[in-house]
Amino acid sequence: MFRGIGRRLAAVMVSLALFSGLVFSIYMIWIYQPGQSAADTVLQVGVVIVFLCLAAGGTALIAGRAVSAPLNELTSLAERMSPGETGLKAVPAGEDETGELGHAFNKMVERFNLSHLQLTSERDRMGLILSRMGDGILVLDGKGGITSINPAAEKLFNLEPGEACGLSFIEAVRDYELERPVRRCLKNKQAQQEYLDLKDKGLYLGLVVTPLVSEPGCLVLLQDLSRLKKLETIRRDFIANLSHELRTPVASIKLLAETLKEGAIDDRQVSADFLGRIAGEAGKMAEIVEGMTTLSRIESGEVRLNKKPVDIPRLINQAFERLRPQAELKRLQFEAGLPQEDLMVLADAVQIEQVVYNILHNAVKFTPESGRIEASAARQGAVLTVCIEDSGPGIAPDELERIFERFYKVDKSRTGGGTGLGLAIARHIIESHGGRIWAHSQPGSGCRICFSLPL
Repeated sequence: MFRGIGRRLAAVMVSLALFSGLVFSIYMIWIYQPGQSAADTVLQVGVVIVFLCLAAGGTALIAGRAVSAPLNELTSLAERMSPGETGLKAVPAGEDETGELGHAFNKMVERFNLSHLQLTSERDRMGLILSRMGDGILVLDGKGGITSINPAAEKLFNLEPGEACGLSFIEAVRDYELERPVRRCLKNKQAQQEYLDLKDKGLYLGLVVTPLVSEPGCLVLLQDLSRLKKLETIRRDFIANLSHELRTPVASIKLLAETLKEGAIDDRQVSADFLGRIAGEAGKMAEIVEGMTTLSRIESGEVRLNKKPVDIPRLINQAFERLRPQAELKRLQFEAGLPQEDLMVLADAVQIEQVVYNILHNAVKFTPESGRIEASAARQGAVLTVCIEDSGPGIAPDELERIFERFYKVDKSRTGGGTGLGLAIARHIIESHGGRIWAHSQPGSGCRICFSLPL
């Protein structure tokens, strides 16, 4: 019927009742005198009652402390309990209700610590994911203030670590085109998605704004699509250029063949001329296909490098000798500012000569009559740098970085010869050797193309 604390209290009450009976029995037997005055009797009974009250109070105090001590201990432990605290443990006092409460408290602490450990692990995992993401992530409150931002977003807007927290979104990004969809999301509680071309920042961004579910605010995802847009532009230009390069010889071959079919084949002189033109146009197409095949093999790594010590000045002179007839027709002056000592580098001689030939071929083709072409080579630290400079019309800055793309031609009318693959092949060959290639030019001031190879 009674258990634990109830049993204790019942025992205390019974003990008090027995003690009180014993005290009154002693009083009646040893102290009370028949015939004594009423005042003495009242005084004696009062003393007995006071004695019993003191005894009852002391017993209640002892019993209360016995019951409250475990509760006070649990209260103290509960007040000290905090996330990550693992040293808290109640010592159950017996098997009564306080003991069961102590066991329950210990289980609660274990579950609390386990939940905290899981939340901490999840938070750290999410923090690691966000810090390693290439996309920018921002969390905004209901007023548009930044409460969280990852390193990718900080880098995107040139912010120092921790600088953005506490700022509003517009203060951090400083762009109203980005801020408008965020403002709409905060107002309408609806997801927003846009693609923004921020030309002043040189960025093309994908923006996704999603409202938070559990609290006012939104999650902002920023994807830097600038490189993809550039690749799409290159792909589109590549297809257009390839189509143009093939369209001209195909159209010429078709026209010449139709002319022969309509009767010109009977004229031996005309048919011989047309067949020669057809062979020339077919040769151009074969040159394009060969260039594309070579470029594809280099890009895919199928071309193995046969690296041996190569004398770069000798190789430059060999490449120019192949172009000397064309250079003499235009009365071009070739200057080789090359040192007398050997400049040896470990490379594939055939491929590096192809690089030099392609660069020199462009210089000869675009340098006007009586112009100048100069080649130089020198050690610069741990690399060997080769430069070829011409006195041609030069290249505009916005086109300079694209001259190493396949089929890209500075001459928009495409009246010059060639396939537009020479510099693209040169770039891939140099990069496969662990070097780099670049160009310097200004309109009207010629062009200087350099490449470096590790020594």
